Amino acid sequence: MKARTAAAAGGTPAADTEQETAWRRLSPRMLAVHPLHEALRFLPVVLGVFVLGRDGEQPWGLIGFALALLVGLGRYFATTYRVTAYHVQVRRGLLRREVLSVPRDRIRSVDVSARVLQRVLGLRRLAIGTGRSNRHGEGLVLDALDIAAAEQLRNELLHRAGQPAQADAPRAGAVLDAGAGVPRPRPAKEERPRRPRAAKPRSSGCEQGREESVDENRGEDRWDAGPGEELITGLRPAWVRFGAFTLSGLAGVGVLLTSAVTFLNSAELGPERFPPVRALVRQISSVPRPLAVLESVVLGVLVVALLSALGYAASFWNFRLTRLGNGTLQLTRGLVTTRSVTIERRRLRGIEISETLPLRLVRGARCSAITTGLRAGGGAEHGGSLLLPPAPLARAREVAAAVYGDAAPMDCPLTRHGTGAKRRRLTRARGAAVVAIALTGALSLWAEWPTWSCPACLALLPLAELVGRDRYRNLGHALLDGGHLVTRQGSLVRRRQILSGDATVGWVFHQSFFQRRSGVTTLTLATAAGRQSYNVLDLPTKEATALAANARPDWLEPFLVNETGGEDDAGTGIPPAA
Repeated sequence: MKARTAAAAGGTPAADTEQETAWRRLSPRMLAVHPLHEALRFLPVVLGVFVLGRDGEQPWGLIGFALALLVGLGRYFATTYRVTAYHVQVRRGLLRREVLSVPRDRIRSVDVSARVLQRVLGLRRLAIGTGRSNRHGEGLVLDALDIAAAEQLRNELLHRAGQPAQADAPRAGAVLDAGAGVPRPRPAKEERPRRPRAAKPRSSGCEQGREESVDENRGEDRWDAGPGEELITGLRPAWVRFGAFTLSGLAGVGVLLTSAVTFLNSAELGPERFPPVRALVRQISSVPRPLAVLESVVLGVLVVALLSALGYAASFWNFRLTRLGNGTLQLTRGLVTTRSVTIERRRLRGIEISETLPLRLVRGARCSAITTGLRAGGGAEHGGSLLLPPAPLARAREVAAAVYGDAAPMDCPLTRHGTGAKRRRLTRARGAAVVAIALTGALSLWAEWPTWSCPACLALLPLAELVGRDRYRNLGHALLDGGHLVTRQGSLVRRRQILSGDATVGWVFHQSFFQRRSGVTTLTLATAAGRQSYNVLDLPTKEATALAANARPDWLEPFLVNETGGEDDAGTGIPPAA
C-alpha cells in the first residue's frame, strides 16, 4: 500500500486521527459508466483484430475487451473516500493500493464536470486542486458522484465556515498527534473587501457603455440568474464566429489526418478508392505548383476554421459566468461535456485580456483570471482560469471590469518604452527575415529547391517590418493609483495583464548583453498567481527602477544607489543584488 499527501511536495503523509469518520463509496451508477469508457479505449484494437486480423485472432480481441470491462467494474469496489474535519482522503487501487490525503486548508479549487453518459445518469466528476494539480498524477479526483453529493461537497470544501461540520468533528477528548504532521485548521480569514468601482465614468465612456451593453445583452439573450446570484455574462450564439479565428482546429486536423493515414495504410487502401479524395488529388495535380500550393493552403484554412468553430460551440455552449452571494465566481459551460468551475474572490490577483492575431482582425479577445490554484498559460481553458471565451473585445473588457472591480485598467493609456525597445524589435524581425531568405537561397542552389522559392521569400522583408513595428506599438505599461500594474506586449498574441498591488511578492531586474548595449532592462514581477512571473519588457533602465520603487517603495528603498556615488560602476541604475 502506498500513501501520500497530494498537497505536499514530499515527505511523510499526514496522519488522520478522526477514525470515526466512515469511508464512503462512489455512486453505484458508475458501474454503467466506467466499464463502457474502458471498453471504448480498446475499441480500435478490437475492431482492427476483427476486421484486419487473421483467422484465430478474434478470441484474443474478445478477451481484451472483457478485461477492459472488468477493470472498469473493479474501480467501483476498489475506490472509497471520506471527508474529515481536516482532510479529504481517497483510497484506490486493486493490485497497488494507494491512499491520497489532501488537507482541507490547502484546497484551492473544486472542478465539477460531466461527460455525456454521466449527464444521462445524473453523475458528476469532482476534481480537487491544491495549486499543484496542473501536472499529471497530482490532485484528487472523485469519479463519479451523484449531482447533489458533488454540489454539496464542493460548497462544503470551498465555502466552509470557521468550524467544521459536526459530523466530521472528532469526539470530545480526542487528541490530535501534532508530531504526525496533521495540519491544524486555520482560523477563518476575513474576505478581502472588493475594490470600489470608480464613481465617475472615464472619458472614453467605458463604464457607461458597459452598463448599457450589459442591459442590452440581458434583454436580448434573456440570461437569467438564480437566487442569490449575479449574472455577469453568458454566451451569445453570434460569438461562435470568433471560434473560427482561434485556430484550435489545428489539433483536430492533425488527429484526423493521422488516424486516416494509419487506417488507410493498415487496410492497404489508396486515395483512388474514394471518389472525393481522388477528384481533389486530380485537381491539385493538374494545376501549376504555385497555384496548387495556394489551393492547398486555402483548403486547409477553411477546414481548420470549420473545425475550430465546431469545437468552440461544443466547449462553450451554455456558457455562464455568475457571482454568488459571497463574491465567489462560478463558471459553467459545455455542450457535450459540461463543466463547472468555482473561483474564490480572495484568490483573484489580476486579469488578462489576450488577442491572437486572427482574433485582432475581427476585434475579438478572450479574458482570463490571474488567480492562485488554477492553471494559466496554454492550459487556461482546461484549467479553469478562463472567464470569457473568444468574444467581442468590448465585451471582454466589460467582463474583466466586472470581475476585477475597476474599469480603469482595461483601456487606460500606456507608457511607451523608448527607442531602445523599438530598435531591438525591428532588429530581431529584420534579422529573422534575412536569415530565412539566405537559407532559402542556399537550398535553391545546392538542394535543387524550386527557383521561385527564393524570390517568394523576399516578401518576408516587408512582413518582418510590419511585425517589428506592431510589436513595439503593442509594448507599454502603466502604474495606476492603488498599485495596479498594467502591462501589454506581443504581436501574434497580444496580452494586456492587470495585476493588483497585493499580487507582488518580489521584483527581478534582468539585463542581457544586448540589453545593456541598448540601455534597457526587463522588469519581472514575481507572484504566486497565474504564470508566477509577469514581464515588463525592455524598459529604459531608470524607468524600470522608478517603476519598481513607486509600486512598492518599502521594498526597494534600502537597495537604491545614488547616481553620484561610486557603487554603481556600470551606470545602469539597477539596484545591487541583495
